[in-house]
Amino acid sequence: MPLSIDINGDAGESYGRWTLGDDASFLPHVSSVNIACGFHGGDPSTMRQTVRIAKAAGIAIGAHPGFPDLMGFGRRMMTIAPEEMVDATLYQIGALAAIARSEGMTIAHVKPHGAFYKACSIDMALSRAIGAAIAAYDPAMFLVLLAGPGADAAEAAGARVAREAFIDLDYDAEGKLIIERVAKPRDPTVVAQRAVRAVRDGKLTKIDGSDMGVAVSTLCLHGDRANSAEVAKVVKETLLSNGIAVAPLK
Repeated sequence: MPLSIDINGDAGESYGRWTLGDDASFLPHVSSVNIACGFHGGDPSTMRQTVRIAKAAGIAIGAHPGFPDLMGFGRRMMTIAPEEMVDATLYQIGALAAIARSEGMTIAHVKPHGAFYKACSIDMALSRAIGAAIAAYDPAMFLVLLAGPGADAAEAAGARVAREAFIDLDYDAEGKLIIERVAKPRDPTVVAQRAVRAVRDGKLTKIDGSDMGVAVSTLCLHGDRANSAEVAKVVKETLLSNGIAVAPLK
């Protein structure tokens, strides 16, 4: 079968009068979008605007729930009971679902944001709880997580898990993701080469120069870089030129 990969992009993270990222230029080059739901970024009007951009671009939409941390953009670790975070997650999904339905769209996936995403990879009780909650809400919906014990735990709890790799972020020598406090411009060619290698070979290079294996059904790009649209465009063009189709999760 021909190779195919989903490119998911974080977007819809503007808030009020503050604009973060150029979603209109960025989203046409990905196949799925993770839309902020108001806890780490995003607001009702931004959510609707992002849904409309995604609909016009013909891409799948997903909820991007985060910790309740607007000031820290959801990138600060918080200690929250799994049951409480389940409620916060469903609350955020529900907000986006209402807007999506009014625009003739449905939510295809859920991807935790920032520190919440990291917590799901190290806190098995949390990942199990979130997995069970997503399965109860919609068993056909994908839960996007980093490959590893957290993803396995969520899957065992009933979730339909899609494991992802990051091509515009670095991994440390231990294979752990290095989260940027502020997203910096990236070389589009380098990011595109990482994408092709991740899909074809199942490998990425860590910051120390050694290789690591990656299980990948979706690749992540971030929309808050100064050159996010250029990066996404080059990544998609490079994948296609290498015989790799770009399509939403199936």
